[in-house]
Amino acid sequence: MPQATQLFKKFHPDDYPRLKRYFDGQLYPLCPYSLASMMIWSGCVHEAFYLEKGGVLHLSEVDMDPPRRARLLLPLHLPFRYPTPKELACWARDFGCTEYHYVPQDFLDMIGLDNVSGFFTVTEESGYGDYIYNASDLAELKGHKYSRKRNMIAQFMKTAGKDAKISPLKGVCLAKCLQVFDTWQASKGTPVLDDIPNCERRAIINGLDNFNALEMSGVAVEIGGRLAGFAFGSRLSADTYTLNFEKADASVKGLYQFLDREAARAVAPCCRFINKENDLGIPGIRKAKESYFPARFVKSYILSLKP
Repeated sequence: MPQATQLFKKFHPDDYPRLKRYFDGQLYPLCPYSLASMMIWSGCVHEAFYLEKGGVLHLSEVDMDPPRRARLLLPLHLPFRYPTPKELACWARDFGCTEYHYVPQDFLDMIGLDNVSGFFTVTEESGYGDYIYNASDLAELKGHKYSRKRNMIAQFMKTAGKDAKISPLKGVCLAKCLQVFDTWQASKGTPVLDDIPNCERRAIINGLDNFNALEMSGVAVEIGGRLAGFAFGSRLSADTYTLNFEKADASVKGLYQFLDREAARAVAPCCRFINKENDLGIPGIRKAKESYFPARFVKSYILSLKP
């Protein structure tokens, strides 16, 4: 970890009430810029850090395994504005970091690629682009393109619907979510990437342990009194909700489609969009996300400081 970044503090859920003001008006559409997301994923494959300085919240991630490489994220001004490439370059040098990660396409479009290229080499961060949907599309599933989804829900309602109960995720259901995840993981067999399930499990635990403190929200599906699926997430921006986790009993046909629709219906009316995060470059995840017809796909980039 570069010497200068040792000034950064590790994120802790107790910091949430004080730091959320930086995130309330932010316009970066990628999921790492959700404060709750940043906190629950910290301690998995990386740790997340912050530094408040002069009305700017600087953000950093450091790999947990050696050589503990550090990277910066785009900073958050209060009130929000896009940083200039010159500012980013100066901060990178001050903090001893050479890269910014999770830089959304929107930033490059706003600032201009030519302006950014004067200070940084720009490289697409494959697998880390986010899928963003109209919340109304996922909640209503209207039109021919969603006919398969509606058919799967109809099959679920026919076989299990009479015993199914949808409710806000809280209380006893929260405590049972980890069991649903473990059952889901056991049904998947050997994962594509061994570290993903373990990391996701730790992040789910972080989310469940701090669910109310981080202002997370979600839904639970019970079938005959048994928790069969859950979905929960966090606010990303004024009009966007991030769906961080969605797990269900894969043996129940149509349950995932039913859960996905109900999760969208439960999102606050002010959230016109739902961010379903990235696909990590895994074809199966990409296919599943594309099957819901995203309104847009936001690419993620790495800015590497030029000498």
